[in-house]
Amino acid sequence: MSTVRTLVTALALSALTLGCGPSSDPAQPSPTPTPTVPGEEETAFDLDLATRLGALCLQSYQMLADDQAGTSFSLPAPYTLRQQFLTSEAFPGESFASEVPIAFVATAGDAIYVVFRGTKTISEWISDAEFAQVPYAVVRGGGMTEQGFSAVYATIGRAIVDEVNALAASGSFTTLYVTGHSLGASLATLAAPDLARATRFAAPVLYNFASPRTGDPTFAALVDALPTSWRVVNTNDEVPKLPPAVTFVIENGRQKLFFYEHIDSEYEVTFGEPIRSLQDLEDDHAMCNYFATLCAQTSDPTRCFAMADGADGCDPS
Repeated sequence: MSTVRTLVTALALSALTLGCGPSSDPAQPSPTPTPTVPGEEETAFDLDLATRLGALCLQSYQMLADDQAGTSFSLPAPYTLRQQFLTSEAFPGESFASEVPIAFVATAGDAIYVVFRGTKTISEWISDAEFAQVPYAVVRGGGMTEQGFSAVYATIGRAIVDEVNALAASGSFTTLYVTGHSLGASLATLAAPDLARATRFAAPVLYNFASPRTGDPTFAALVDALPTSWRVVNTNDEVPKLPPAVTFVIENGRQKLFFYEHIDSEYEVTFGEPIRSLQDLEDDHAMCNYFATLCAQTSDPTRCFAMADGADGCDPS
């Protein structure tokens, strides 16, 4: 696929939406969380937690790099890697010949962390994805979710639930965090209601980064019912604008209409530039740049940057 075709596709899809090198200038004015609807109880956005989970998202990409290099993957202190999860269901644009790691479960202190990897081929995904929907089968009446994300999650969801339940049986863990970047953010969004239903953690804490829309309004309402479900969005990033809120898909020669809606709680940041090239598209979406921008808002950016531990080549300092 040519760079020109990919960029044109990205721009065209962006126009339809009506409703990892670090950035050259990650420091921006302090972002403001989207206010909650009066009467709703929403846990306030926690910048320190967001940076810690962002660092783990970088580790999910390092997990893939280590797998492709044939080296062992491990996590820096204070985390203990409990299990990696492989999938044979590739995102559009990926061409791995065998099963590859897509998620891991880790622990630290009294917390369990479920972390999902996105795709390295985001421009190819934008061009190749079709955005049809299937029923969200793990929760009765849970609405419809994007077909590709759902297919990937179906290969690992049960194993992740089983691992969390096995850890919970020890009785020493009190909090469950779920996170992911890019397409991994959509996997995290699919996982949160499943884990709330199938484990003793009825209120998992969901933070995701650069998430596409994952499902229809019914599914979004299911996720919004969780006490804590935040998504971090770069205002210049095109990926969170996809799939379009109103999406037309050709299936078996017939045009079908699907509706998509984001989960409510959005935390905006700004870095990079509006896309003029494929490089802009990738830089505006890179987890390293999301992480650097959040770190720049903390009281100690140097300490925050160190949490990246060089994962996926990210060195914001």
